[in-house]
Amino acid sequence: MSSLYSIGLSGLQSSTARISTTGQNTANVDTEGYSRQNTATVSRSGGGVLIQDTDRIVNHYINQQVWNDTSNHSYYESYRSMMSSFDAVVGEESVSISNYLDNAFSSLQNVNSDPTDSAARAHAFSSFRELVAQYNELSGYVSDQRELAGDEISTNVESINNITEQIGSLNKQIFKLETTTQNSANELRDQQEQLVKELSGFLDVKVKYDDNKLMTVNLSSGQPLVLQGNNNSLGLTTDPKNPDAQVGVELSFGRYEVGIPTDELGGSMGGLIAFRNEFVNTAERMLGQQALVLADTMNQQNQLGLDSNGDYGINLFSTTPIETVNNPNNDDSSASIAVRVTPGASSEITTDTYEVVMNSATEFKVVTYDPEGRISRESDAIDISGAALGDYVTVPEFGIDIQVNTPANYASDDRFQFIPTKEAASSLRLSARTGDDLALAAPITVSRGDQNLSEASISISSITSTDPSASAFTQSGGLYNFSPQALSFDENGEVTVFDGNSPANILAGPQALTDYTDILEELGLAAGAGFDINLDGPPKPGDSFLIGFNANGNSDNYNGLILANLQNESTVGGTRSYSAAFSSLVTEVGSLTASLETNVNSSEIVMNQSVAARDQVSAVSLDEEAVNLLRYQQSYTASAQVLTAAQSTFSTLISALR
Repeated sequence: MSSLYSIGLSGLQSSTARISTTGQNTANVDTEGYSRQNTATVSRSGGGVLIQDTDRIVNHYINQQVWNDTSNHSYYESYRSMMSSFDAVVGEESVSISNYLDNAFSSLQNVNSDPTDSAARAHAFSSFRELVAQYNELSGYVSDQRELAGDEISTNVESINNITEQIGSLNKQIFKLETTTQNSANELRDQQEQLVKELSGFLDVKVKYDDNKLMTVNLSSGQPLVLQGNNNSLGLTTDPKNPDAQVGVELSFGRYEVGIPTDELGGSMGGLIAFRNEFVNTAERMLGQQALVLADTMNQQNQLGLDSNGDYGINLFSTTPIETVNNPNNDDSSASIAVRVTPGASSEITTDTYEVVMNSATEFKVVTYDPEGRISRESDAIDISGAALGDYVTVPEFGIDIQVNTPANYASDDRFQFIPTKEAASSLRLSARTGDDLALAAPITVSRGDQNLSEASISISSITSTDPSASAFTQSGGLYNFSPQALSFDENGEVTVFDGNSPANILAGPQALTDYTDILEELGLAAGAGFDINLDGPPKPGDSFLIGFNANGNSDNYNGLILANLQNESTVGGTRSYSAAFSSLVTEVGSLTASLETNVNSSEIVMNQSVAARDQVSAVSLDEEAVNLLRYQQSYTASAQVLTAAQSTFSTLISALR
C-alpha cells in the first residue's frame, strides 16, 4: 500500500515539476537568449519516479558557430559603415580634386592666352588657392575619420571590458549556486551566453568550459579574456616606432601586458581597426603623394621661367618638412636625420613606409615597406664618409635626399622611419603671393639672323636650369658673357657656337651636326647652359642664329604652356596624372565599399542561418509546449487517481479489519 502511495506521490511531484518547466518555457518564449529547459526523470527502484534535474537544451557547437558568424558579420558591418560615409564624400562630384584641378589648369590656360592680363592671373591664383584648400579639406576629413574610428574603438574597449567582467562575475554566481544547492543555474548560464553573443559582436571569441562547467572565453588568437571568476582587461596602445601611430591592442594580466595581433581580432573592433590603421592611412598617403608631386613638379617648372616682373620663378607651393621617427633602440638617441624630396624626382616617391638603416657609422641603405609590412624595395649602400654636417645625400631612384648628422653619431643598425606622403596633403600651402608669380615666360629668346638665306627657324628645345651656379643665367637676370649666345654655319654646313663677349669667343666648332635637335647637347654645351635649342630644317652657309635673355618677355607663354601641360603628364608614381591619381583613390574607395557591401549581405545570411539552427535546438516552440502541458496535466490527473485508488483500497482494508 505504501508503494502505491509512493508511486502516486512521486508521479504528482514529477508532473508538477514538468508542468512548472513547461510554464517557465512558455513564459520566456520571447526572452532573448533563453534556452528551453527540460526536466529529466528516471524510474525509481521499488516503484515511482525520481526527478533528476532541470537542464537547458543547448548545442555548444551551434552556439559557437552563432558567435563566430556574429563576429564575422559585425566585422564587415562596422568596416562598411565607415567606408560608406567615406565613399559618399570622396565620390561626391562637388568635392572631387579632379574638378578643382580642371578649374585651376583651365584658368592657367586662360592666362597663357594673354600673359599680360592681370585679371586672368588673379583668377588663376585664386583657382590654385582653392585647389590647395580642397587638398587640405579632404585631408582634414581623412583625419576626422581616423579620430571617429579611434573614438569608437575606445568605446568598444570599454564595452568589452564591462562584458567580460560580467561573464566572470556570473561564473562566480554559477559556481556558488550549483555547489551549494545542487541545482543547475540555467538562467544564469543563459545570461552568460547572451553576454558572449554580445561580446562576439565586438570580437571573435572562442568559448570552452572547465571541469566545473564554468565558462572560459579566449580571443581567437588564444589569449584568455575570462578565466573562472576573473577577467583580463583590454587596452589600447600606440607604437612609438611607427610613424603612422597605428592603434594597437594589449591584454592586461595585472602585472604585465601582452600585445594582441589586431588582424585577428574580428568583430567590430577588427573592422574599425582595419579601417583606421589600413584604409585611412592608405587614403592619407595617396592624397599626400598627389599633393607632393603637384608641389614638386609645378615648383620645378615654375623656376625655369620668368614671372610677370621678369624675375626667375619661385616655388608655387610648399609642404612641411618630412617627419622622421628614431627607433628607440638606436645607439645614440640624439642622432638624427632630415629628409626632403629630391627636387624634380617626386615621381619616384611611393606611398610606402621608408626606413633608413645604418650599415655602419658611415654607410646606410633605404628600405621601403608596403602596407602589409613586407619589404618592397631596398637601395644600394650609400657612403656618407665624405659628407659634411648638413649635407644632403641623394638616394638614387627613391626620390629622397637624406641630410646626415655627424657620422660619428651613428651606429650599425640604427634606424629612422618616415612616410614622405603622410602630411603632404594636409600641409600643402600656396607659396605664390599673387598671380604675378606665375612664371609663364621662357628665360631666353631665340632669333634668326636678318641676312639668313634659308627658311630654317630656331626654337627653344628645353630649359633645364636657371640656377646661377650651374647654368648660363646670372643672379640678377641675364646671361653670362661666356655662355652660348650665337650660332653660325659655314660653307661646309658646320656650326660654330660663340659666347657673348666682345669680341666673341668660340665655344664649340666648327662641327658637323647629325641632326638639328638639341644642338647644344650634341656639342657638349647644354649642361653648363641650362637650356637647349632646335632648328626646324637645314640652314644654308652664312646663316646665323642668336640666343639672348628674355628681358622683355612678359607676353611670352613658353613656360606657361609647359606648366599647363603638367596636368596631363604621368607624374604621380611615374604612371598617373594628377587627376588620374585622385580617380584611382575614388575607384579604390568605391571598389572596397562595394566589396564590403557584398560581404555584409552574405555574412548576414550565414549568421541568420546559424541563429535559426540554434533556435531549432534551443528556442521555445509554443505548439510543442502546449502538447507537453496537456500531457503533463493528464499525467498529473492519472497520478492523482492512483492516490485516490490507494486511499480507497486502504479504506476498504480498514473496514474489513473492523
